[in-house]
Amino acid sequence: MIRILLTLLFISSGVFAAASSDDSSSSMSAGDQVIKLYDKAYDLVYNKKFDKSIKLLEKIANRKDLGDKKADVYNLLGFSYRKHSEPDLDKAFDAYQTALEANPEHLGAHEYLGELYITLGNMAKANEMLLKLENIAGTKTMEYTKLKKAIDNS
Repeated sequence: MIRILLTLLFISSGVFAAASSDDSSSSMSAGDQVIKLYDKAYDLVYNKKFDKSIKLLEKIANRKDLGDKKADVYNLLGFSYRKHSEPDLDKAFDAYQTALEANPEHLGAHEYLGELYITLGNMAKANEMLLKLENIAGTKTMEYTKLKKAIDNS
């Protein structure tokens, strides 16, 4: 009888230990959660599902634990607003501004804000964003090259 009880005790402690280790491995840090959600939003944007990306990015943007991803989240949100079938350029502008407040040297936000200025017909501001990109990272970056091409083609 004691042998059976000890066996059951041993088995139940093993099950409990396995359950405990599974729980700890499945729980993510807040930063990991933000990255995972951001990656999902990025995939939605890549697939041009802007309705869904906006909903997800707005939820992510409301988090208090964005940390270093804040500029990336708002930059992608601005892009989604701008590329949506019914663009909201005011919201896009605000999102890019928030991205740049979070990281004044965010290359993507400068590029996309420059593209927004082109859309609005404000070439002086678009060129200002190009100059900022040049001052931050030079003329060899993808962001500089893309904005320069967009300006030249407008």
